[in-house]
Amino acid sequence: MRRATSPWILLPCFISILSVPARAQDASEIARLFKQHELKQNIVKPSQGLLKHQYLVPSGPYFQLFDWDMYFMGVALSYDGVGQPVADSVKDFLEFVDADANDQGYTPREIAPDALWALPEMSKPFLAQAALRASLTMDSADWLKPYFTKLEHTVAFWENTRRSPDGFFRWYNGVESGVDNNPAVSARPANVTEGVDLQCYLYREDSALSILAEKLGRQQEAAAYRQKAQDLRTLIQIKMWSDADGMFLNIDSTTGQFVHVKTWTNFVPLWAGVATPAQAQRTIQQHLLNPREFWSVYGVRTLAPDEPLYNPRSGYWRGPIWVISNYLLMHGLMNYGFKQQARELAGHTVRLLIHDLRTTGGMNECYNPDTGQPTAGGHFLSWDLLGEHMIQEAASGKDPTALKPF
Repeated sequence: MRRATSPWILLPCFISILSVPARAQDASEIARLFKQHELKQNIVKPSQGLLKHQYLVPSGPYFQLFDWDMYFMGVALSYDGVGQPVADSVKDFLEFVDADANDQGYTPREIAPDALWALPEMSKPFLAQAALRASLTMDSADWLKPYFTKLEHTVAFWENTRRSPDGFFRWYNGVESGVDNNPAVSARPANVTEGVDLQCYLYREDSALSILAEKLGRQQEAAAYRQKAQDLRTLIQIKMWSDADGMFLNIDSTTGQFVHVKTWTNFVPLWAGVATPAQAQRTIQQHLLNPREFWSVYGVRTLAPDEPLYNPRSGYWRGPIWVISNYLLMHGLMNYGFKQQARELAGHTVRLLIHDLRTTGGMNECYNPDTGQPTAGGHFLSWDLLGEHMIQEAASGKDPTALKPF
């Protein structure tokens, strides 16, 4: 991603502004700024080259189709009733499944009009969730009928090539995970880290496939995917929870030992609804809401300050605030009854984006948790689009990422 080039003027009163709860005027202001800056105008690209269907890009300058960016943009666009570009983006990924790869179900995590990027990294398991989100938005899954078997194969790829004897799945490296330099995911050697986040994404993929199969009249497959999801959920609860640490932890598949790194992805089971109530209460109170660890005036740090690699100024995923982690953990808090804290987090995030839009005319990839200053690529969209409705979601309990039947 590009580095920030826009100037930043930090207002002295900004911290005090962020310390107040989410306000209705903030929700109105972020909507006004989104409209003023026409943030959604250049994110759908026409079919071209290898991409046979229209597709979503993180912002105007980008020309690649990205995996989880596409899904979360689809979540944001569901408020506008926009589902077809999400469905078409899923089709673009699935066009490359099976016929153009040696391993059944392999899908590249980035596709450009002229080339497949980031080989041999696999597309993150969000395609079924994206297919479900598009289908819910359009109130039809008929478009998926010719592609459903390929969609199933993308999940089978993880089972056939990335599953360890303990039943968990492995990231190839941190970049594949999307949390590029997460110190809890080993880059070398590759293909050894069983990520807490990965297991939760696959749990949600199985759940989404179950709903889609049901809708398409495939009752047997629907039941099988429901069972797979439940089995994986139980395994995560039992085997990835460290009672000594009070949180879920990644596992090194070569040793079977926990990876003792306090990173935001350890909280993904809160968003996925995988944590038991007791596990959620403990990890939220002991770690997530702990101001000495993850909770800051600007949102959730992506790495705890007592970790050796913590870098709030230029650490990318090693400390700075990201809208996507704030968004997922806002819903995680809501899932387990921490409604006031969820509203606080929504307010922090939206005011951070408002200030950035007013100051620079755009939004950033990530922000310094101590100052609110942008730390990476400027004029970034992608999942920052989720910020438009965060305050309403925290107030109403609505979750457009929820996996629900038609």
